[in-house]
Amino acid sequence: MPTSQHVGVYGVWRVEGSLVLVRKTRGPYTGLLDLPGGSPEPGETIAENLARELREETGVELVAHAEPWAFSFHVDQDSRGEPIDFQHRGWIAEVEVRGRLRLDIVDEDVAGVTLLEAGTSAGVSPLVREALRLLPGEFRR
Repeated sequence: MPTSQHVGVYGVWRVEGSLVLVRKTRGPYTGLLDLPGGSPEPGETIAENLARELREETGVELVAHAEPWAFSFHVDQDSRGEPIDFQHRGWIAEVEVRGRLRLDIVDEDVAGVTLLEAGTSAGVSPLVREALRLLPGEFRR
């Protein structure tokens, strides 16, 4: 089985105590809730990548971001339980945004935004689990 790799930059923030997530429509996380973000385009900085992805997937504007955390992990099953050899790496940053969160955006790989209440983890991607592990305790509440 060939190894596939993905590198991405992802933003995390809460609205009224709930984590902002998107529903994936393709890739190994199809059907799962995931962090907004994705692959940088050639020459994009982390901030430019975050700003573009947040605008495309959630409709908000990036105001600022904290120092990103690097992550790297292996996934051995896709969202349907099929075996895969997938290496996911990149950066996760707490972000400050402005503008109206659009819950209905359908993009090339997302179908809508969901607000996930603290303590809930059903139906989330491995990336969301990794983010919740890496983020400071005060953010996870």
